[in-house]
Amino acid sequence: MSDTPSAATRAPAPGRAAFDRDEQRRRKREAVLRVAASAFNRRGFANTSMDDVASVLGVSKPTLYQYFKSKQELLYACHQVAMDNGEAGLALAAAHDGTGLEKLIIYLRRYMEGIFGDLGNCPVLTDVDSLAPEDRANVVARRKRISAATKELIALGVADGSIGPCDPKLASLFALGVVNWIPAWYRDSGPNTPEEIMESFAALLISGLAAPASPKPTRKRSKPQA
Repeated sequence: MSDTPSAATRAPAPGRAAFDRDEQRRRKREAVLRVAASAFNRRGFANTSMDDVASVLGVSKPTLYQYFKSKQELLYACHQVAMDNGEAGLALAAAHDGTGLEKLIIYLRRYMEGIFGDLGNCPVLTDVDSLAPEDRANVVARRKRISAATKELIALGVADGSIGPCDPKLASLFALGVVNWIPAWYRDSGPNTPEEIMESFAALLISGLAAPASPKPTRKRSKPQA
């Protein structure tokens, strides 16, 4: 038998080992974030402690602090994930070769998918005041950029005729209000699935914003000759 280790038993290359460690840490960090978001969902941000999160994970609080230094940092990470979803939706919209209304719905649907999925629907995403001052400023600035991009999509729809005449700023506030308040009222025990809600909201947004169909021209009947 050869003393040379096989491919299956050979030690991983240093670069691969570092990648595996980073990937493992990323997954553990995501697990902490999901548990924290779930706890914020059930008990509220103010009533959830780092001890609560560590207890659910079955780890010590010092171990938890290896991933997040404070409860405010956990809250900030929740906001970052939510805005990542908004920006992912905007990227999908930008890549779509269609009308402004089509782009808007693609963007908002992706945004909603993230709200329902990544953090288990976390109502604390409406809480900006509990963030640390610097984090709050970053979240507000990033939200403003997403809001401005939403307004631009609606303005594009108005310009290409797919969205009816409206104030793009007010329409963007309406659309984002629909999406951003989902975490405040949605519960897993409710009668509608996330997919049903997304389909209904998309249909309502389309019916509310789509330009009215142009009336078909009517043909005049010729008068019978005497």
